[in-house]
Amino acid sequence: MSAMETSPVPHALRLPRARPGVVSPSVLPNPRTPARSDLAAACAALWLLRRGVPRRSKPRASRLSVAARRRELALSFLPGPAFAETEADLEASVAAGADREAGKVRRLLEDPEVKLIRQLQQRAQLLDGRTFRPLQLPSLLQKGSPLYDADVVCVGEIHDSEADHAMQRLLIDALTYALFLELRSSEGVDPSAPRGRTPQNLSAQKLAVGVEYFSRQQQPTLDGLVFDKSPDGPGSSPSKFRQACDWDRVWAYDWNLYAPLFRFCQLNLNRIVGLNLPLEAVLTVSRGGLDSAPEWLRSQLPPLDLEQLKHRRRFEDMLRMPLEKAVQRMSLPTSSWSPKEELNNMYQAQVLWDEFMANTALRYVSDVGGRLVVLAGANHVWRDAIPDRFEAQARRGGTARRATTIVPWRGSGLPPAGAADYLWQMDGPGGGDELAAELRAQRERLKGKSRVFPAGYI
Repeated sequence: MSAMETSPVPHALRLPRARPGVVSPSVLPNPRTPARSDLAAACAALWLLRRGVPRRSKPRASRLSVAARRRELALSFLPGPAFAETEADLEASVAAGADREAGKVRRLLEDPEVKLIRQLQQRAQLLDGRTFRPLQLPSLLQKGSPLYDADVVCVGEIHDSEADHAMQRLLIDALTYALFLELRSSEGVDPSAPRGRTPQNLSAQKLAVGVEYFSRQQQPTLDGLVFDKSPDGPGSSPSKFRQACDWDRVWAYDWNLYAPLFRFCQLNLNRIVGLNLPLEAVLTVSRGGLDSAPEWLRSQLPPLDLEQLKHRRRFEDMLRMPLEKAVQRMSLPTSSWSPKEELNNMYQAQVLWDEFMANTALRYVSDVGGRLVVLAGANHVWRDAIPDRFEAQARRGGTARRATTIVPWRGSGLPPAGAADYLWQMDGPGGGDELAAELRAQRERLKGKSRVFPAGYI
């Protein structure tokens, strides 16, 4: 009998005996078990809403069975191939359609939407996160700047903000193009080559996009969107990719907000990397803390740094404000409210989220090289979240890696100095909201005539 089967954990949390060639599903706590307290349930629900669990625009078509949820969780933590082991397959896939892709990019450079994006990049307004000095995006894309030289660039978002997603796309396009220009001058790359992963552009300058929206286990589907050119593959149509990645269940925010990003990565051959762990694992920890998770699950997680006092204070402040407003609105007593244990569990889950995504990012840049742009909810990309944890994990592994962060910012006040490396101004002239409105108006005028977004794509 294996050590796992003899571990002193409740039978309901043990893995069934594995059979040769068969993946053993995990066994999650019984979903019918009542919450530990009404307060815990309320706090968990509030926390999930604040932290980006999907607010679905329509009901699920069907609910996964408990067995399917358990199987998904187990599969997500199985040791998979290193990212580098898939590179040869990707390069072969790209090489098969290289000539066609080069011609496509030549046409895209003349597309009116691409031209507008280049114009908007010149007007984008940022602030230095320490001095709050105004900055222009082009100045940050020069070799030697902290943003340009970083291994990982973390860019925040409010998940349902069209403007935040538009600014992310402006940055990814600008960084992809800047890296391509450097590569062209230093290595003599064919000027007509696509600016992402192609046989003419296979150096360490390649840029990938890591996203909170998908888990590690979904990587084959994400690679299929970008590199699979078969007529029935995930990249053959937006509906097929949406179905293949199980969008309406795993994320379920408005597809139209995210479709431009996926289309950009597909056209420019920027690999999309799933950073996250399954939501079921986060919920397990948020309900009962790390001690409630089965040993096999804990063994797959990176070490969690729970001693960052500023991060803990920011997390509690994020919860306290809406809870206090709710208490006042409902005239509830506050003297007996002491959710210390529940907050501890939720904080462990929050740190788990940050550490796991930082770990996936580190695995990617270590295995493959190049640069990675990380897109995640704004509260994941302050310096004390994914960026600092990414650098700390690299130091523990004996390497020096750099992460920088850009957070969208609205309002007249300013965050503490150093909380982010850069702030993306969303209000006022040249702000993200104004630029996104221009991009939306351009897309309405084109009405599907753009080569970037053909009719029916969004």
